[in-house]
Amino acid sequence: MLGFTLVELMVSIVIGLLTTVVIAQVLLSSEGQKRTTTSGADAQINGAQAIYAIQRDVQMAGYGFSSSTGILGCPIHAKFNNADIATGAVTPTFPTLLAPVVIDSTDVNRNAIRLLGSAKANYSLPMQVILPSYNPTGAGTLKTVFPVSSVLGVRSGDLLLAAKADASRCEVFKATADPTVDGQVNRDDDAASWNTVGFPSLVYSFGDVLVNLGNVLDHTYSISARNALQMSRFSVATPTTVPSLNELYPNIVILQALYGKDTNGDGAVDTYDRVMPTSTALWRQVLAIRVAVVAQSNQYEKDVVTIVKPLWDVGSTATVNVTPATANCGSSKCITLDVEATVGADWQHYRYKVFDTVIPLLNMLWTS
Repeated sequence: MLGFTLVELMVSIVIGLLTTVVIAQVLLSSEGQKRTTTSGADAQINGAQAIYAIQRDVQMAGYGFSSSTGILGCPIHAKFNNADIATGAVTPTFPTLLAPVVIDSTDVNRNAIRLLGSAKANYSLPMQVILPSYNPTGAGTLKTVFPVSSVLGVRSGDLLLAAKADASRCEVFKATADPTVDGQVNRDDDAASWNTVGFPSLVYSFGDVLVNLGNVLDHTYSISARNALQMSRFSVATPTTVPSLNELYPNIVILQALYGKDTNGDGAVDTYDRVMPTSTALWRQVLAIRVAVVAQSNQYEKDVVTIVKPLWDVGSTATVNVTPATANCGSSKCITLDVEATVGADWQHYRYKVFDTVIPLLNMLWTS
């Protein structure tokens, strides 16, 4: 009976090894492609969900006060347990400006977007203060009752904001009872809560406005140190405690936002910039914000896969005033999104997806 020679056996082993190497290479290549595809899909989902979450909230910004355009930009003052929580004396968690959207562009690549509005579940309508006025040093009910044109929607526990007609100052207090008399909002002294004695501290008379904030919609979107979209939420129950930051979607490396302004009064946005308005008239111009989100694939590629930094195409019809300046990209203008600054030296070994949208401030548009 004939058998295998040593040479034949060695040749068979070599052929087997070569076959194993080829199969391994095919599997490795297939696995790499699968990971690239999977991580790309993850980036697509994270980016889409991140910008949707921001868009959904921004559309509600300004609810309850945007219809009273004369008080936009009013500086907000609030006291809790006898301490001012809107100017930094205590942990400054309460918003300091009556504006639907405030963009913090201190970090040009990681902007923070803060939204403000009423959180009333049913409806919130601005109320005009009427005679005999509110007077913190007056006698009797003058210092405990706000006389208003209507009390629709006001309930015990609602946070209300008294605003001067010239937008020079806004002050927050708490309704301490359901209105029992039409045209009267009750404010009893409660030094341990929102109703410090003698606060609101100004006289509010005919033409001034009350805004019903309810439990306050005050959300801030930003990017965490771990490159995730995060959101903080103000809590009426613990107003002097820094709100916890909840990470929503991972691998979000850039968040940029621009104010969309109607500078010529024709009802359409014609200018985008990061300049926060400084007056009521300038706040009236803000009709939208434009947001860009960059999602990163979590798959590190051995080879360089991103040659140039991603671009944010901002179109060609509106004026865009930003620093660094836009550059022409075809017939449009583009802003370079500096992923190197947020990802690091290995930024070219990852893939990126840019999501952008123009979000109308519905409550501003309905009253413009």
